[in-house]
Amino acid sequence: MNETKKNLNLTRKLALTGAFSALVIVLGITKLGFITIGAAASITILHVPVILICMISGLPEGLFVGAAFGILSLIQAAMSPSSVLDPMFVNPLCSVLPRMLIAFVAWGLWKLLNLIPHLPKAVSAGVTGFITTIAHTMLVIGCIYIFKGADVRAAVGGLSYFGFIGLVLGNAIFEAIAATVICAAVYAGLYIAGNRKSKLSGVSSQETDKNI
Repeated sequence: MNETKKNLNLTRKLALTGAFSALVIVLGITKLGFITIGAAASITILHVPVILICMISGLPEGLFVGAAFGILSLIQAAMSPSSVLDPMFVNPLCSVLPRMLIAFVAWGLWKLLNLIPHLPKAVSAGVTGFITTIAHTMLVIGCIYIFKGADVRAAVGGLSYFGFIGLVLGNAIFEAIAATVICAAVYAGLYIAGNRKSKLSGVSSQETDKNI
């Protein structure tokens, strides 16, 4: 019985990992992962599946989806560059590495917030989404400055790391707000669906919440 549950759990994790990886690819290729908020600004939600899979399944799955996100960024930067920074993202240390690192941030925050008694899981999900999104921006920019410092400074007019962070901070905050709403809504939806399933199957809501 325990072996069967373990196999089902593994199958579920593999299915979710594949589904979230596919979601990242679809959002990236179709440009649905980019939300225009003005004539000259847009935000991305491509990192959100990485955050969600970390919360739902765990760190290894988050690292895999993060790698998928990074590889997609690398391919798009190489095949259809659209900004002065795209040549930097052909380097996997600038495109893949930071997208995998955010899995550690999301997973660690989620675990830490769940140690706080009586904090609703949807709130924990929203906070995780917000902070991880800000960390995502800082990590991506940090990596291109570390590994492509001279090139990026030339591309952005000699701006320092913190100067560039200040330049993109507005977009980062909009992205963080979008991630907060999506992560909280998705987790709340999973919790409601889990409770309904528990009522139908006779499983306690506490056990369902634990599984989610």
